[in-house]
Amino acid sequence: MNKRTERALRAVPAGIPYHRVLANDQRRIGRDLLALILLIGGLFFFSLVSPIIGGVIDTHVFGRVNPMSGGTDFTPVYVAGNFAGVALMIPWSMLIQRWLYGVKGATLHSVRSVFRLAVFGRAMLIIIPIWSIYMVFFNWFSSYNTTEFRVADLLAIFAVSVLLAPLQSAGEEYGFRGLIFRIASGWVRGPRASLIVGIVVSSVLFALVHSATDPWYNLYYFVLGVTFATITWRTGGLENSIVIHAVNNTLAYIFVIILRVDYLTAVDRSAGMGSKIMLMPCAVLVFVTIIIWFGTRRTGPELTPQNVASAREDTTQ
Repeated sequence: MNKRTERALRAVPAGIPYHRVLANDQRRIGRDLLALILLIGGLFFFSLVSPIIGGVIDTHVFGRVNPMSGGTDFTPVYVAGNFAGVALMIPWSMLIQRWLYGVKGATLHSVRSVFRLAVFGRAMLIIIPIWSIYMVFFNWFSSYNTTEFRVADLLAIFAVSVLLAPLQSAGEEYGFRGLIFRIASGWVRGPRASLIVGIVVSSVLFALVHSATDPWYNLYYFVLGVTFATITWRTGGLENSIVIHAVNNTLAYIFVIILRVDYLTAVDRSAGMGSKIMLMPCAVLVFVTIIIWFGTRRTGPELTPQNVASAREDTTQ
């Protein structure tokens, strides 16, 4: 390994919470700003290019015109394109962290620099039943416009949702509860102040990128951001927030299929489209956060281990 590479990669300090991994005493306003621009710019770029490719495939291969191409055909290719674009935020977030901060992308998984399958599995056991019950009630009290679907489209959209919705959800988590949470937390030195700043900044940006003009939807996105960031801090990783996000988005698309919802009207977040019904998911998010907080009351936030391995990699190959 040459000296330049050795200086560029640094080990994660021991005994710090997830959101403080990138924090140090150096002033880095320009680097942080560049990281945010690259991250959010990448999100919009991937979210645009991937559906455009899907639109071309639908038009020239299947003879259909999906919403990206100005049509109304809610096709499996259109759904896959939307999911795939956001899913690319996983490697993109890791690349930005490594390039600009000299810290391995794997540290975004958790304080242990690995995706903890045991934590992921426990979260699945808790979240799936809670979210399934919540989604039944939420859709019961919601009103939708319905439309007709081809049977083949229903089956294909179901398969695409199960396979790709979790990756799309994870992409947002790595970007916002991962990299942005860490960047903003490094703007102040105090551990409590840095946590608050990290949570607020990442949550506000998360709400803004969804471009909702309805206050109820903006409240929901902000509460989602706050609770997910809090969960990430308490558990020391993204596994729990990924599970909640993935289960929510996957079930949402499954209910679109079951109820034959007109998707184009269902995703309208313009002013007047929201209502007090959005308090229901907010309450469920707070409830799950309390459960996780209670479960970590004795241990507190998980910290990076004392025997942290060096973040350096063998580049002699």
